[in-house]
Amino acid sequence: MKRIFVVLLFASLLVSAEQVYAWGFWAHKFITYTADKHLDSDVRTKVEGYLGSPMIDHATWMDEIRRPIRRKNHPDHAKAQAWRPSLRWHHMVVDEKFRVSDKRSSIGSGDMLPNLEKCIENLRNHRNMTDSAMAVNLKYVIHMMEDMHCPSHIYYTEFPDCFEPTTPKGRKRDQMRIYYEGKRTSYHAVWDGESILTLYPELGEDFELFRQKLDKYSPKQRAKICRGELNDWASDAGKRCRPIYDKIKPGDSIDREFLVGYRKISEGQAMRSAYRLAHILNETLK
Repeated sequence: MKRIFVVLLFASLLVSAEQVYAWGFWAHKFITYTADKHLDSDVRTKVEGYLGSPMIDHATWMDEIRRPIRRKNHPDHAKAQAWRPSLRWHHMVVDEKFRVSDKRSSIGSGDMLPNLEKCIENLRNHRNMTDSAMAVNLKYVIHMMEDMHCPSHIYYTEFPDCFEPTTPKGRKRDQMRIYYEGKRTSYHAVWDGESILTLYPELGEDFELFRQKLDKYSPKQRAKICRGELNDWASDAGKRCRPIYDKIKPGDSIDREFLVGYRKISEGQAMRSAYRLAHILNETLK
C-alpha cells in the first residue's frame, strides 16, 4: 500500500501573539459535538478509530498547539515548531464580491482555504493514508471547517488592511479594539468567545441543551446548506457575516444586547459549520 503522509505547507510569516482562538474553546467543542450527531454510524467509528477518542476531544487541537510553540520553556517547544505554519490556517480573506481572495492580512493570515482543500483531499484518499496522517488531517479539517464559518475569522479586502491596524510602535495588532460590557477587548474576541455562549445564559455550558435549542433544521434544509463546493461555502460565509461590521467602528462600546441583535448570524454560522463538517466527513470516509 502506498503510504502518503500529511503535507504541511511551510511559510515564513508568524501569527501575532495577540491572536485569539476562533469561536472560543467552548464553541468549537459545541460545533464538533453537533456535527458528530450528524455523522453516519460507520463514519463515526472510523473517525474515532483514527483519533483514538471521540471527535469532540480534538476540536481545539489547532489552538492548543500554539502554547508550546510560543513558550520557549515549554517541554514540547522544540517539537511544536513543526506545526508553526498551520498557525496561519485559521483565517480566510474575501473580496467585495465575497470571492475568496489571495490577499493576505497584515499578520500573514489567509491561507485557510487552500490548506483545508488539501486536507479534505487527503481524507478522500484515506485508504492510502497512514493512521497517524489521517489523525492529523482530521484534526485540521474539523477545526478549519469551523473557523471558515466564524464571523471574526473572515477578513474583507474592502476594509483598510483587513481590520488589522498597527500600534503606534509599528507592532502588528490582530483586531480593532472596542469595549464589551465596559471592558476593553477586540471585536474578534467578542465574536469568538461571546457570540453563541452568552445568547442563552440559562443553558449554562451544556452542549446538548444548546444543540436542542439550535439544531432544528429539517433534512431538506440541511441538504440545501451542504450543496456546492468548499469555495461556495466560503463565499456564503463571507456574505452572511459581513453585516457584523456595518454598525461598529474602533473604540465603540457594545454589550450583550448587541450580540443578541445578530443572533441569527452566530447561530446560523454555527449550525452551517456543523452540518457541512458532518457532510464532508460522511462524503470522504464512506
